[in-house]
Amino acid sequence: MTNAFALIPARGGSKGIPRKNVRLIAGKPLIAWTIEAAKASGVFERVVVSSDDDEILAVAAEYGAETLKRPAELASDTAGAKSVLSHALEAYRDTHGALPHFVAYLQPTSPLRTAQHLRDAFNLLEGDTSADAVISVSEIDNAYLKASITNPEGYMEYAVGREFANMNRQMLPKLYMPNGAIYIMETEKCLAEPRFDGDKTLPYVMLPEESIDLDTPEDIPPVEAVLVRRA
Repeated sequence: MTNAFALIPARGGSKGIPRKNVRLIAGKPLIAWTIEAAKASGVFERVVVSSDDDEILAVAAEYGAETLKRPAELASDTAGAKSVLSHALEAYRDTHGALPHFVAYLQPTSPLRTAQHLRDAFNLLEGDTSADAVISVSEIDNAYLKASITNPEGYMEYAVGREFANMNRQMLPKLYMPNGAIYIMETEKCLAEPRFDGDKTLPYVMLPEESIDLDTPEDIPPVEAVLVRRA
C-alpha cells in the first residue's frame, strides 16, 4: 500500500437515475461497487466518500469507507469536480498534517471498474516518473478524426486538422475517449492544474464493455449483466 488517497464523490441529487448512488445494482448499492474495488486494490491508504447526503454517507460507512460531509455549495449541478477534490484534500491535510503523494478520483457511476483495473492503472503511473497522471479511456472509432465543425462564418473546418482528412482509415492513429472510471494524479501537480490531467498524462485503456457510465435507466441492464456474470 502506498501513500495514496481515493476520493469517491457522491452527491444526493441525481436526475437521470433518482437516488442512484444508493440504488441496488446487482444486489448492492451502486456506490458499494466502487468502495469495494478501491479497498480491495490494496493501493490506497484511505478511501473516502464525499457527499452532502446522510443516507449515502451511512451506506458508504457500512461498506468500509471513511466519510466526508460536503457543503451544499459543492453539491449543486454546477459544482466542479476539481472543487470537490480540493475540499477533500484540504480536509485530509487538516486531519493528517500533510497531503498524500497520490490522489484518485473514482466516480461511483463506473461500477465495472475493478480492483485489478486500479492496481494496473496505478502501477502504470508509478512506473513512469515523468508522468503527471493516468486516466482511464476506451478506444473509439478513429473515423471521427475526419470530422468537421462549422466556423463562426458558417463554413466547414476540420475539427482536428487537415492532416487526417484524406488519410486511409487503416493509417489513422487510434482514438481514445476518457470513460470516467479512473483518474489518478500526483497530488501537488493536480492542485497546480485547473484540470485532472497534466502535461504528461498516461492512458489506461479499458474495454468498451467495461467502460459503461451508469447515467440513465437504460444503462442498468447491461451493467448488471456484467456484474452478475463476474460473480
